[in-house]
Amino acid sequence: MHIHRPAATAHAVVASALVFLFLLPRQASAQHVHPPTEPEAGHQMQHRMLRLPLGDWHVVGMGQVFPVVTTGGPDNGEGGELRRTEWYLTQPALMANLESPSRRLVLRTTLNFEGITLGGGELTYGGWGEGFIDKRHPHTLLHEAMLSWNLRETAGGGLSLSAGKGFAPYGTDDPMSRPGLKYPTNHHLSQVLERWTVNAIWQLAGWSLEAGVFGGTEPEGPYDFANIRSFPDSWSGRLTRRWTSGAGSVTEWEASVSRARVTESHDGHDETSSLSNVALRRSGPAGPGMLYGLAEASRNDPEAAEGYFSLLAEARYDAKRHQPYVRLEYATRPEYARTGPAGSDDFFRYDHGAHATGATRWLIATAAYARQLSPDPVSLRPFLEVQYHRVRAERGNLPRDGFPGTNSSFWVLSLGARLFLGGGPMRMGSYGLLDPMTAMGRMMAN
Repeated sequence: MHIHRPAATAHAVVASALVFLFLLPRQASAQHVHPPTEPEAGHQMQHRMLRLPLGDWHVVGMGQVFPVVTTGGPDNGEGGELRRTEWYLTQPALMANLESPSRRLVLRTTLNFEGITLGGGELTYGGWGEGFIDKRHPHTLLHEAMLSWNLRETAGGGLSLSAGKGFAPYGTDDPMSRPGLKYPTNHHLSQVLERWTVNAIWQLAGWSLEAGVFGGTEPEGPYDFANIRSFPDSWSGRLTRRWTSGAGSVTEWEASVSRARVTESHDGHDETSSLSNVALRRSGPAGPGMLYGLAEASRNDPEAAEGYFSLLAEARYDAKRHQPYVRLEYATRPEYARTGPAGSDDFFRYDHGAHATGATRWLIATAAYARQLSPDPVSLRPFLEVQYHRVRAERGNLPRDGFPGTNSSFWVLSLGARLFLGGGPMRMGSYGLLDPMTAMGRMMAN
């Protein structure tokens, strides 16, 4: 068993950010907005977002950090590297919108401090991407910086143009805004994030059409911004239909289909993949509480290799501050030689430019329970999350004989708390007219 502790400098930086965030709500006395967030319908939200005036402009935002310990992994001889206990300050982030008086101009920003608190990654069995495997990589410090120009009366609907660093219009909400702690295996099949992108949205009644042109190369570390050099070699599009059902208490539905063509440069060679995603999302009342649900299917088809897929369904019920959650995912993932960067022997790393040597198939069942102990705008939500993993060989040459080259199953336990300062989690992945804070601000102004 291995125990990992973040450095003292990481504690100091995050503690300073927390103190700063605790002070901000007191400076914003009684000025709050209520944006739509991950499971709940916007008009029934109880979350309070910080609002600070800057002349005729204003800033709306919130912050979060999750202290957590994770333990578990397979208990077999050859896969012993995966049997670990580690603790983290995960998903530390500051999120804010700078908005003009009419919300015609909006700057969406998210700062993510995982480069400090998760320099060695976060245990996430089945996860992969950006040089990490069975650990989730730290996201970049500048997670989002998107400037949007919103025109609400264009061609019978609304038009937005956005540019900067953030999400390409593809797939579903970022897992950071959803109820589960551990990211699903499909994170790099169902979202295209941290790219330099130019996005456009046309919205008419319950329909929206989004299109984006971006640089396909992923960042190679939390402080890497050089992937702007690959702009504009990739594109994506997403068509979404939104509607409501029920009388009085309204249930909100979304159905979407997405397509992307992503070109990445590895060791001077361009590799192109086609990505597809279809999803159905539900958010609204059910009995005495609120029920959120998401079902999605994703696929990645590289031009020069076999592809990968994911089927995922998740749900959370929120009643009287009790918040049970379940997720089931069936997916394949690529496997790489676990040589780590620059020839190191880190079992949880691979060369980001290397080709996959094979693939494994995963069944991951997640169950969690959280309890909201304090109301917004400063909300503390302790939680317990349990995962059951079953993995087997799919194809190709796998890095170790014991795991996951043969059938294996194991349990993982995570215990921690979510701390939200200035509001609860908000949806991530769309800008302009579809930005949740912008949309809710317009609704309250009308």
